[in-house]
Amino acid sequence: MASAFWTFEDGRTFSKRWIGMSYMLEFIIDELKDINEAQEFYKYLEYFVYREPNGDEPNGFGGFIRGNESILLNFDLRTFAPQNREHFWQATQKALTKLKIRKSDQYEGIIWGLTTLLEMHKRIKRGEDPMALNHMNIITPEPKEKIGPGW
Repeated sequence: MASAFWTFEDGRTFSKRWIGMSYMLEFIIDELKDINEAQEFYKYLEYFVYREPNGDEPNGFGGFIRGNESILLNFDLRTFAPQNREHFWQATQKALTKLKIRKSDQYEGIIWGLTTLLEMHKRIKRGEDPMALNHMNIITPEPKEKIGPGW
């Protein structure tokens, strides 16, 4: 059952078990840190990466516990500054390319997730129906908040 959700620019949502999303996010931010203009965004998203060796523990409902805090992996990309969204997609593509080059079965699920993520984004760019390749039965309404750096 999906327990983490990432919502895209047209309201469609990608969802997966939170641990898979955490691993995907880790590979994405590893690429973000190499983008000069994305340093603040990298620092913002790095906080959401699950670090078991540092004492993070699953919370059982879509995220993890760090200290006294419950951290969820539910993002609406529309709440990020437009430039940060561009950095996110650039880093996602770089992460996917690197994992494909490694050719290891251990990354099969992450490669599938990143490939699906990018395919959903390409469909948005082409103006396709948001319900095509949408992991939810609804289109998520536009959020009001703006989070992260760059606004």
